[in-house]
Amino acid sequence: MRNSIIYIILPILLSFLNPVSAQNTAAHPALEHLTLDEAINWSLNNNPGLIAQRLKVQQEEQELARIRLNKIPDVFLSGDLRRNLIVPSTPIPATIMNPQADPAEVLYMKFNTGWNSSAGINLSFDIFNPADYRQTMEQKLQRKIRNYDLQISETDIRTEVTKAYAACVISKEQLTSISNDTAYYSESLSEAAILYDQKKISLTDKNSIVIAYNVSKMQYHNAENILNESKANLLYLLGVEATTDNLQTMALSEDIPTLYAKINSEIRQYADVNSATDSVLAGSNLARQSEVIALAQSRIKTSRLKNAPSVTLNGFYGSNYYSNDFNPGKSEFWHGNSYLTVSLKIPVTQAFSISKETNRLKLQEQIERENLRDLQNSKSKEWIEARSRLTISVKEYEMFRQNYELSTENLKARRAELEKAYIQEKDYLKELVNTANAYQSFLKAAYNVFINTIELQRLESE
Repeated sequence: MRNSIIYIILPILLSFLNPVSAQNTAAHPALEHLTLDEAINWSLNNNPGLIAQRLKVQQEEQELARIRLNKIPDVFLSGDLRRNLIVPSTPIPATIMNPQADPAEVLYMKFNTGWNSSAGINLSFDIFNPADYRQTMEQKLQRKIRNYDLQISETDIRTEVTKAYAACVISKEQLTSISNDTAYYSESLSEAAILYDQKKISLTDKNSIVIAYNVSKMQYHNAENILNESKANLLYLLGVEATTDNLQTMALSEDIPTLYAKINSEIRQYADVNSATDSVLAGSNLARQSEVIALAQSRIKTSRLKNAPSVTLNGFYGSNYYSNDFNPGKSEFWHGNSYLTVSLKIPVTQAFSISKETNRLKLQEQIERENLRDLQNSKSKEWIEARSRLTISVKEYEMFRQNYELSTENLKARRAELEKAYIQEKDYLKELVNTANAYQSFLKAAYNVFINTIELQRLESE
């Protein structure tokens, strides 16, 4: 099996495109002869989606720093200035000022001045706030989840770039193969026109060659379109604009044999149906979902804590100004003022809504647990299916490799018969078409083996 798999590589690539340039060749010289590893590294550093993911991680870090800073006492300066245009009067019993006064008598007094102000330093500190008590822990979980999102995105980018790179390589080889066939059909068409004029072949034979040439040209245009789409996809994954110039100048320096050599051991390992599958039950996706469950549990505890009393410390140290004239420079009009207060708040009716919130969060935790179980089952199923596809594709490759080798032998034999005039041109063209089809099938089988192996690597990582 090992020897047969090695044949996967042999015919898959001869050459590739011209130099690549993201915005221009001078700015990105490394893309002129791009290897797969360079393409992966380039995408990891330049792909907009990944850059956005890294920025989101930084956002979570900044949010965590903000929450931690909120734990320190809040100290701030305050000041105000008031001009009382009309000082209100307040009724008081006259006996307060004159014990001999009639108890029913009322005096009206003003307890303010035309100008008053206050300035000082304030302190506010939540000694215990149930709503904020677990914020730091929950933000740390959010940060872990975001980091797992980044890891998953990086794994996906590696996989997609590898697939796109291989697709470009094989698309180019297919285009080269079809181009050679089209050139041969073009030459045969010219010869057929001469032979037909000399009445050495029939009109049917001549038309058959014309049909074969037209089919080959259409196949060439389709292959050219597939190659351009493959290159555009690779440029997109690299974070490079898919301009016409970039499509025309793009060049890859590795072929399928080189790519295959990098994963040769994985192909043999994954294709072995008796290999262990326990490793598939690990990975970033499952670890991320575990953190999501931990976050749901933390939110339940936070919700329950909201029933606890909150304790707040407030303080002020400063001075108040009172005067009917605006003259804040005179110290005798300033009077010291400072205080410390500890307030306690105990929820009563709020407990009913807190209970409903807690029940909702419990249901959310159950949902996340079921999501984890579904993710585990889905990953195991995908692993089995992907490994089965690889096993089949390896067998398919071996069959198409043998078919291509036999078709090549038949083509050589037909060519010799044509040169000796044992067969007609149409018989040789038919064999040429069969050989070209066999080669295209062989290329597709080789590509499938490579892609299925990469997919298994992705499943193992995620």
